[in-house]
Amino acid sequence: MEALKQMLTQADDEYLTGLCNKGTVKRAYKDLDQETPAAVWSETGAEVTLKEAVCTIRMPLGESTCTCPSRSICRHIITAILYLKNSQRNTAESSAQEAGPESIKAEVKSDTSEKPDASEEPSTMKKPGVSEGINTPEKSNTSDTSAEPESKEKSSEIQSDKSALTQALEQELLTYPLQKLKRACGNKRYNELLHYLKSGEQPEFQEGTVITVKVPWEAFTVKLLSPLEYSTCSCKSKELCPHKAQAVLLFQLHKHAAALEQLEKLCESQEEWDWKELDRASSSIREEIGLQLMTGLSRLSPEAAESMERLAVISHGAGLAAFETGLRKTASEYRLYFDRAAAFRTEELLEQLLTLYRKAGELRETKEPERLRTLAGSFREAYRPIPKLHLMAMGSRSFHSKTGYEGEIYYFLEPDKGIFYNWTDARPVFYEGVRRRPPGRAEQAQAPWGLNCSREQMMELEFYLDHAKAARDGRLSVSQETKSEVSGVRDFRREEVRNVVFWDYEQLLLACFGEEERKNEGERLALVGASCCRESGFDTVHQRFSMEILDQKGRKLTVAVTYSKEEKLTIQVLERLNERLKKEKDQTLIFFGAPYLEQGKLCLYPIEVFGRERFFGSQEELEEYLGEQGGPEGSPVSKDLSFNREIVQGMERFLAEIRQALGDLFQSGLNSIQEETFGNLKRLAKESGTLGLHGAEEALTFLAEALGGKRHQMEFDMEAVLKTWIHLMTYVKLCREKTSLDRALLEMQETD
Repeated sequence: MEALKQMLTQADDEYLTGLCNKGTVKRAYKDLDQETPAAVWSETGAEVTLKEAVCTIRMPLGESTCTCPSRSICRHIITAILYLKNSQRNTAESSAQEAGPESIKAEVKSDTSEKPDASEEPSTMKKPGVSEGINTPEKSNTSDTSAEPESKEKSSEIQSDKSALTQALEQELLTYPLQKLKRACGNKRYNELLHYLKSGEQPEFQEGTVITVKVPWEAFTVKLLSPLEYSTCSCKSKELCPHKAQAVLLFQLHKHAAALEQLEKLCESQEEWDWKELDRASSSIREEIGLQLMTGLSRLSPEAAESMERLAVISHGAGLAAFETGLRKTASEYRLYFDRAAAFRTEELLEQLLTLYRKAGELRETKEPERLRTLAGSFREAYRPIPKLHLMAMGSRSFHSKTGYEGEIYYFLEPDKGIFYNWTDARPVFYEGVRRRPPGRAEQAQAPWGLNCSREQMMELEFYLDHAKAARDGRLSVSQETKSEVSGVRDFRREEVRNVVFWDYEQLLLACFGEEERKNEGERLALVGASCCRESGFDTVHQRFSMEILDQKGRKLTVAVTYSKEEKLTIQVLERLNERLKKEKDQTLIFFGAPYLEQGKLCLYPIEVFGRERFFGSQEELEEYLGEQGGPEGSPVSKDLSFNREIVQGMERFLAEIRQALGDLFQSGLNSIQEETFGNLKRLAKESGTLGLHGAEEALTFLAEALGGKRHQMEFDMEAVLKTWIHLMTYVKLCREKTSLDRALLEMQETD
């Protein structure tokens, strides 16, 4: 009971407003004038009878209840609290009368701070100078010096009453465990919070019996009360929402109870994983893939695809997003195989299976948090905040992935930095009977980020995004915090946009496929200028449209699209373009697309194509611009190549032969290897040593000996064989990438 009375004394209007709202407190003051309450005290609280309801006031005050239908802190409860506060004050005044008139005077003065409509600021909102007791000369001359002791006594009493409740609140906030706050924030919001703090962003604090935290980058306001569960947030959540958790973290930083370095270390700490679920998922994946590799592709039933889908569901339940994606892609490859589709490649399926087997093994063995997160992947990619982003629409395309998604991708350029971004509107199509979007609906759908236009209209605009968020691979997020501002129709004639275009294909090759590690983890994208376009056509055998474009020095780049229902419209556009080029031989084009290497040739998947006039007013202006750039020069990297085309092509053929042999091993399975396979592996091992591929020589020799010995031994170390198989497949893949780049550079060099 005494604790409740003390709490009533300390609970000011600010605290009561935090429990409900300002309007409820004002209404309670008016109701109190019309009430004749009656209170009955007990050891657990006080029961206050009003005209319309009976309230039970308890410690803490947020636990108080009322007989009215309201489930929150209603006006009746606030009225009862105000009545009990007045009763406590009257009791204190009666005691003061017995002590002497001076006590009465001081008590009366202290009562003036509790009026709800008082115009002065609360003592917690200190003004500069006033909070330090600095008075102007005018106030010093006119004030009554005899009242100074009483004023100091009043200030001390108010500060004492408020500090007790404030100290309890601060103590609770500053001792709240960081790990629990991080968990409540979630990894995504926690990482974003660290990013804003590192960039110098700071929240606003108002301290008193209620601590108000305003976070500008997410536009939310939190009012922290003691106990913490009665805190309120502008998102209206009653639980410890991510906003409240961030507010407590920010307050701990504000009071130096925690440091930014300490919060960063939490990211490195081990996350909570269900180890039994992880072990179950990884064991199931390795067991199923191991069984398929032992059986062989030619002896598998169509149920292999369903097994991959089942493992994908298990991976989803274990929080292994990367494994779920890989397993669904593998299931799609199996369906292509059993449907006898021309797009199926045995080596690609084998590579996917071996990669999943290897990563599942690492998942079981590693305890390092960062590696574990990398292996597991995430269902929602972590987005980094970007305060201001200038974007120019570049083009869009439809897609249908092997992982079970389809939709549209919209591409944008940040002209100031030459960085490409994209926004993906994807929808799952894993299951049969999924209702698909009608044709043409995507273009007419509403544009994201609050742009007041359709997506088709968006692709002609330039605009700014405030508080944008992007993943490491350039994918943009659509969030409520991101606001847009249209700056006009896109203008490609600006200098910074022209400088992004590659007119030298050797520079394009080195920029996209050079040995330097690419910072952008996403799709390779480029703007490519074509000084000349050769006639092209559709290959009915390979179901592929292709055309060659040339730079100023005659270096070639192949623009190619393989037929599919998603690419049908793209091919039709390119065919019409080809017909136009037959009539306009000197037409200069700029392609926007994704460069890639294929059989030693530099190729480009086209997303959008622009006429010269979109970037340059005339052909003369273009030639003048290229002249100012200095013209295309040969790269020193290509001139230092000490081998010829025959050597590179011979290496490509040999690596393809090794890859084919590994694919044949998968076709037959480890349980039923043909006799000629052993001889082939030994031959390839010997030739690998001759060509200097010692890693391949060692791996092929081990495979030949281990698989040959399997026929005469009861025991067979499958794990060692699969480990070597995985190593060899990875080794060959890296060698093929290197030789493909070397051959493409030779093509450029020979053109020079």
